[in-house]
Amino acid sequence: MNEKSLLKKLQNKDEKALEDIIDLYNTYVTTIVGSLLSSKGTKEDMEEVVADTFIALWETAERIDYEKFSSIKAYIGVIARNKAKDRLRTFHGQDLHLSDDILIVDNSMEQIIIQKEQQRIINKVLKQLKPLDWKIFMAYYYQYKKVGEIAEELQMNPQTVKTRMRRGREVLKKILIKEGYGVNED
Repeated sequence: MNEKSLLKKLQNKDEKALEDIIDLYNTYVTTIVGSLLSSKGTKEDMEEVVADTFIALWETAERIDYEKFSSIKAYIGVIARNKAKDRLRTFHGQDLHLSDDILIVDNSMEQIIIQKEQQRIINKVLKQLKPLDWKIFMAYYYQYKKVGEIAEELQMNPQTVKTRMRRGREVLKKILIKEGYGVNED
């Protein structure tokens, strides 16, 4: 059965379609969740996030735009990544390494190489931030801490944290442009 007809059935709340999707993509979802939670969560945490991913797919199926997500695999990969990141937010005090943030939506070697190169560029650019700004960026974007938590830890006003983040993003944008990497204005 092709993905388009499987998606139509899923959008019509056909439970058999969900079972087929679970059979097709359980290993894929488990790989994404496992890569993000491997050193931070238990096996039960990972199993729960995998289950939550398929539940979220079921609950949001009618909103899937097949033009935007050319496959169920791509869509479910995004859900799995977001669910795993949500779980990471509950693990306070755990470091998330920059390389843990890579999402493999397409198993092609070309896509993996592109994503690893993007991660290398991000690492290089982040190292050019001032130490305090780097600490704020890491806490916010990679440890998933809230602005209030960061402010409390660094004994700063939350507005100061927001301002430093905004200025840091501006610095990063200038560095990326200077290095020759296009930056979207979205």
